[in-house]
Amino acid sequence: MYGISLRWQIGDNGADQGAWPPPADWDEGNAPYPHRYEVWIDDELKQTVFLYWPAWNWTQSNTHWVDLGDQEPAGGFSVKIRARVGGEFTPFTNTVTVASDSSRQWAAHEVRQAPKERAAERPRHGTVNHPRSRAAVAIRDEDPARICAEARRLNTSSVWQEVTPGAARMLADYPWNNAQRYLEFRKFFQDATVPSTGNEAFRGLDLAPDATLGEWPLTELDTSAASQTFSYDYTAYHTNETWSHRWFITRAGWAPGDGLAWQDLEPIPFLVEVQGSHKEEESSSWEFASLPRRTGRAAIVHIWGGHGGPDTPSGENGGKSGEFFASTCDVTLR
Repeated sequence: MYGISLRWQIGDNGADQGAWPPPADWDEGNAPYPHRYEVWIDDELKQTVFLYWPAWNWTQSNTHWVDLGDQEPAGGFSVKIRARVGGEFTPFTNTVTVASDSSRQWAAHEVRQAPKERAAERPRHGTVNHPRSRAAVAIRDEDPARICAEARRLNTSSVWQEVTPGAARMLADYPWNNAQRYLEFRKFFQDATVPSTGNEAFRGLDLAPDATLGEWPLTELDTSAASQTFSYDYTAYHTNETWSHRWFITRAGWAPGDGLAWQDLEPIPFLVEVQGSHKEEESSSWEFASLPRRTGRAAIVHIWGGHGGPDTPSGENGGKSGEFFASTCDVTLR
């Protein structure tokens, strides 16, 4: 896993990383620091970031990891950021050049033997509401489209709020890497199983459109608009410094009839929210301008997850396996 680690100064938080006590203006986590940023790479807006930090970790207020995917990057990058304050953007930071050999790859950890599935509680966590996810369209809304009806027939689960790999797989190979503090969700996707997360209970969501099944119901997005507003339908809500929303879009030229594999997605998520604490006004929507401006058929994949999920057998990995929930949204860009 490659990426760019960003750190900046805002307000008084220019002290050494991890230093204690916190900055003079920290105010028990209520510092007047911006929550919204834009990340520009090579003079192109690549990502909108919403940061919500816990009161006990001031370093999350001025740091961010930009995913670059699992392919070694070629060449270098020029990076700059700006913040949104009072409805207006600040000037850009100085542009920093990052050489590809300074990006680092996260190390994978050992796959464990899967324990027997436990009859544990099954909380329900939510799905993307706009643009509507396949789970929302086919399961929640029971859309009559042929492909939705076939998805319902193939699924063995009628739960729309929790498209996830399942406890047994997450306990066998933890999604949350507690040693290096990041969510390794990509390793759960083999072949064209992104919509189902490889979970047989949701295999109907992996259906590719064709002449017999027709197309998945589409949400039209106007990429010429100044901004987009996406929303999420919550029935359970988690916050700690490990939880985040990440939104990815398919590469230009993706063919829906071939299904959806992780390799079909752009490696940099265009929208990220770090949920270290509740928002000032708890909300399930995000307004942003970093959706790529292009036209045609696309899919948007959303991953929400962090350090939660089933208890680990011996309390390892910080006591939890980690977990994530996936939403696949079929869209037309114009």
